Amino acid sequence: MRKLRLFHTYGTLIELRQDMSFFRLHEEPLIAGVQPAVFVFVMTALVYETQRAMNPKIADYADALYFTLATLTTTKFGDITLEDKFGELLSVFIMVCGVTLFYALRRRCFACARYAFPAQAAG
Repeated sequence: MRKLRLFHTYGTLIELRQDMSFFRLHEEPLIAGVQPAVFVFVMTALVYETQRAMNPKIADYADALYFTLATLTTTKFGDITLEDKFGELLSVFIMVCGVTLFYALRRRCFACARYAFPAQAAG
């Protein structure tokens, strides 16, 4: 059933392109902003749900969000760590996805040369 929901998402994109001129003009940066936001939301929820019972440093969603963003940006401050093997693998997954997301976002911006990094894209 979840795979069928993907078709609904594509249908929604088609409807947005047809009905909203703002979306048609700004589709690339809107999608480029939504994808990392959804990833952060899902990873934060995963960190919170898997670690709240065993890790006293993750007391609420804000702690999980802090950990996820610190790990995603690979700054990893070290004041919150995931202690079991699943947590360590989850941290690695978040870091790899973070690097990939930022690379893909930058590459997309260079390709379109209209949204970000205009001086670098032009030169």
